[in-house]
Amino acid sequence: MTSAQHLNKKGTDPKKHNEILLGYCNREGFSTINSNFDSAYRAEYLIYKPDESVLQQLKPALKGVTIKLVMGTWCGDSKEWVPRFYKVMDQAGFNYKNLKLIAVDRDKKAGTLDIAGLKIERVPTFIFYKKKKELGRIIEVPYDLIEKDMLKILSGK
Repeated sequence: MTSAQHLNKKGTDPKKHNEILLGYCNREGFSTINSNFDSAYRAEYLIYKPDESVLQQLKPALKGVTIKLVMGTWCGDSKEWVPRFYKVMDQAGFNYKNLKLIAVDRDKKAGTLDIAGLKIERVPTFIFYKKKKELGRIIEVPYDLIEKDMLKILSGK
């Protein structure tokens, strides 16, 4: 388990010179950085309407699933898809103890946290596991609605 003092570490984006999160974080950390990520997150979260029929199928499929989400607070795709992911997971009643949220810089480095073994090339990357075995990934953008892609991965289709 990640202790609170290791969460939401800040760095600086060399391109835009604003604050970014690095390493393990949580969504509460989005509001602690001096960037537009939090306002973009809140706006996207509010407008996204998950497909209710897919949500009903997704809820039981999430049982026993752990997720690693690698994202960048500087990244446009993360600003779009991370809030949509959280909206789906909130409505599915997901236990966030089973989520590791990792923020990276533009070089896909997470500060002092070594994530090389995850082989991250684009963000956001959502990695789904069951019994420590990787089931699949959503990389950068889903093919369809994020909840539909999640259901396909979790149901093995």
